[in-house]
Amino acid sequence: MASTGDDLPVNGTFETGGGEIMKQPSGIRNRTRRAIYELVRERGMATKNEIAGALEISLPTVSKYLSHFIESGLLEQGGKLSSGSMGGRNPVAYVCVPDGRLAVGIDITATRVTTVLVNLERQVLADRQSEHAFSATDDYYAFIADEVEALLSSVAVPGLISEENEVVTYGRVIDNFGLSAADFARHLPYRTRLVHDSDAAGLAEFWSSGDTRNAFYVSLSTSVGGSVLIKGEIYRGDGEFAGEIGHVRIHPEGRRCYCGQDGCMDVYCNAGVLSRHAGGSLASFFGLLEEEAAGAVEVWDTYTSDLALALHNIRVLFGCSIILGGDVGARIGRHISLVREKVDRLSFLASDAQSFVLSCSYTTHPVATGAALYLVDEFRQELGPEQPHQRGTSGRPPRPTTAQSPSLLAL
Repeated sequence: MASTGDDLPVNGTFETGGGEIMKQPSGIRNRTRRAIYELVRERGMATKNEIAGALEISLPTVSKYLSHFIESGLLEQGGKLSSGSMGGRNPVAYVCVPDGRLAVGIDITATRVTTVLVNLERQVLADRQSEHAFSATDDYYAFIADEVEALLSSVAVPGLISEENEVVTYGRVIDNFGLSAADFARHLPYRTRLVHDSDAAGLAEFWSSGDTRNAFYVSLSTSVGGSVLIKGEIYRGDGEFAGEIGHVRIHPEGRRCYCGQDGCMDVYCNAGVLSRHAGGSLASFFGLLEEEAAGAVEVWDTYTSDLALALHNIRVLFGCSIILGGDVGARIGRHISLVREKVDRLSFLASDAQSFVLSCSYTTHPVATGAALYLVDEFRQELGPEQPHQRGTSGRPPRPTTAQSPSLLAL
């Protein structure tokens, strides 16, 4: 679930904390509004003349939109620039207000709740973790509300989630079948959405890699999941699941998965496969691996063989970069070299996995942060439809975006 500070954007309006609605002023067009905001955000600062020249609109029009943004708390004057040799008045530069809107992301697992507060620049302003067992009860939802109020919110959970009504349609990981955004919304006065934990973590990673256009994010945590980025957008397929790499069968007659099938990647590549050899601590396992303890080296060899098989299949199907995330990806460090070697051996073409099998760069609370970023992205979508870059803009590709869909809560 997410909050944007005191003001929450609602369908082209902003809902204040007191419940009032500040209507969008007449004459404000969404496309122009977004173009101006994105230009200032990408450049860091811009004057009226620079905005007018880059977007080919009149100065009076720019002034009207700047007043709108200042009133909404999204832009502010950033100081005066030198007029140079031309003389005359020093122009005023306008900058984005990073904390003009805030979102809280929540990561719910079987035993723990993580909440983070994120601003429009994807900066984590505060975070909080509490040990609390999941249960589909009003008492639990009220506990989440208390955690959110302690920070403010968006929610991401493991399981398959219907995009149509935001209900968990498959939830064996923490037994959350039937869970919905509405369950949490009853206890919170903020707009909420429910999202898949792997998609949330993937979004956090994709945002941190601004030039990434195509990638497959593999989450290696308590369970195994994935998120697919195609042409800068999260790919969702035709229904409720896409990127569910954890349930690709790598050993058809293998061990039983919690999904009921045999030989799924999840059984062989979840973080518990490693941590159970070190007293339940993944950090301790990688410590043993650093010391080249015989048992840890043998376990890692088997683990990476199974992982490489799944990654090879991803590479063959998508032909894109593969990012290893989750608890294992955050700790893999130099040990990724063995994974790359094994992927190269499996390839039927010349392969250099060092160029496309990557470890994640976003390692701090990626699920909760990604949940909040869904709402940051929705806010940008609500500014208006995207406008092609005009001359004078940075020319950088847009940030990865979610499909334009109803409000989202990530648990």
